[in-house]
Amino acid sequence: MATLRGRPYYEITHALKQMGVRYDSISPEEAADSSCKVVITTRDEAGMIAARGGGSKAVMLDTELVKYPAIAKAKILRSIAGSQADDQLTIGIDPGNRIGISVMYLHEEIASIVESSPASAIGQISAVLGGVSSHRKVVKIGDGNIRMALSMAWALKKKFHDDVEVEIVDEHGTSRPQNNEVNRRGIRDRMSARTIAFRPGRPYYMQR
Repeated sequence: MATLRGRPYYEITHALKQMGVRYDSISPEEAADSSCKVVITTRDEAGMIAARGGGSKAVMLDTELVKYPAIAKAKILRSIAGSQADDQLTIGIDPGNRIGISVMYLHEEIASIVESSPASAIGQISAVLGGVSSHRKVVKIGDGNIRMALSMAWALKKKFHDDVEVEIVDEHGTSRPQNNEVNRRGIRDRMSARTIAFRPGRPYYMQR
């Protein structure tokens, strides 16, 4: 992380802590001369880094990190892991009144969120599918609410066609014990989505 500006510094460090990503805080000049693989900075300071010969590094802007943290974390992990790593992107979805979403990439969960509507869930998932580089992208949707599951599967296949594989997964055994506090915070929905992400499912095909 390389910035001397107060507000971006706070936003970058907060986002990285939320992601669980370890980082060093240095100046843009130090970043240009360092051996680090990824630099997170502001747009103006990115120009300073490039001008000092640091243009070969992977540079990420603070605005990108804050707006799409899952995509940003995926890019950070990809830069560190290298091009030979297994970069399959898998998204598990637990449909219902609260829609749990778990995003797995490079063997790590890069996002675990809850959305309140299918439209907002599709928006979040579409942003990740479009923004993360991967040789294979798989979306697995639990069948606990089959009508919603099929509707979301249709929307994703309509948007991404054969670029994304969609599977319907048997949800039996994925739900956690009922607990009001756990439910209120959406923990159960996120945990169910994570379990769904690891389960094999049956392929979904749009009707021609």
